[in-house]
Amino acid sequence: MDQNKYIELIAQQLSGEISKSDEKLLKEWVASNAENQALWDETKRLWEISDNFEETFDADVETAWMNVEQKIGKAPSTTKVVDINRNRSNDDSSAKVVGMSKFKRLLQYAAVILIAGAGWFLLNQGNTDPQLYTYQIGDNEKLEITLPDQTQVVLNENSELTYQKVDGKRTVNLEGEAWFDVEHMDNVPFEILSGAAKTTVLGTAFNVRAYPQEDKIEVSVERGLVAFSENENAKNKTELPAGTEAVFYKNQKKIAKDKRADDNVDAWRTKILKFENTPMHKVIDVLEKYYQVKIEADPKILKCPYKATFNDKKLEDVIMVIEVALDLKFSIDGKNITITGEGC
Repeated sequence: MDQNKYIELIAQQLSGEISKSDEKLLKEWVASNAENQALWDETKRLWEISDNFEETFDADVETAWMNVEQKIGKAPSTTKVVDINRNRSNDDSSAKVVGMSKFKRLLQYAAVILIAGAGWFLLNQGNTDPQLYTYQIGDNEKLEITLPDQTQVVLNENSELTYQKVDGKRTVNLEGEAWFDVEHMDNVPFEILSGAAKTTVLGTAFNVRAYPQEDKIEVSVERGLVAFSENENAKNKTELPAGTEAVFYKNQKKIAKDKRADDNVDAWRTKILKFENTPMHKVIDVLEKYYQVKIEADPKILKCPYKATFNDKKLEDVIMVIEVALDLKFSIDGKNITITGEGC
């Protein structure tokens, strides 16, 4: 579907005349990237402003509408709108007149198409204003984003992200967790500010976890190279090539670097849990994050290795498989889980 059709769908949505299927299509288009979201927000704001205009007058709708359609390059509509409460003489029957309540809706509809079309043009002509883009999601939500620079982002639940390109660099502020596939741009760094830490890249794929309530900030690099540092002390930094990860401990202001421990860092995005002879204490860490539960385990089982792959499985199914494989016993009380067993 081309851009002009989406602009028409915006007008239909705001006027309450959109079909369910087109409404779903429009929502997906708006959420697909920052430019579409910005265009929708601004057009909706202008529509709401115009809705408060209360002047009353009569207008020649057909002539006005034909002028609008000529401006947007469409053939004139054959639909005629008539106010049946007005009596017209035969001499001026060619002029179709409506009261303000109806005409205002048509003006709004036409204005949406013109404003949205102009907005689309500006957004796609390299508008250099440092516009701020904001994304926020709540519980049990995930959001796939295409930033204006074509960087791909998947935002995890209870997270907020802002993006702005200014002063020769792309800057993101993140609270929560997100996976990034950064579009490479020569000499235009991509910086992620996540609380007390900063991640700087040119082009790479990696995961950042930086929830304010947690005492650490984690970065895990899938490919490429990133620089991970403390915000207030630029010398406290480390470089992370592909296959490595680092943790910044907020209280100690310490960065610990290590090999990428497993493939479960972005399991929240892929919905795949993979364990390759993984010690149970690490399996427990992964399950706690993924299913948002608290697990207490008998110390005797913490070093037992476990191997399995789960693709989009419920916690109960995972527990059942682990119980059988390692001869363990799980006890579940809401979000609290206890594991007992004889060890290995």
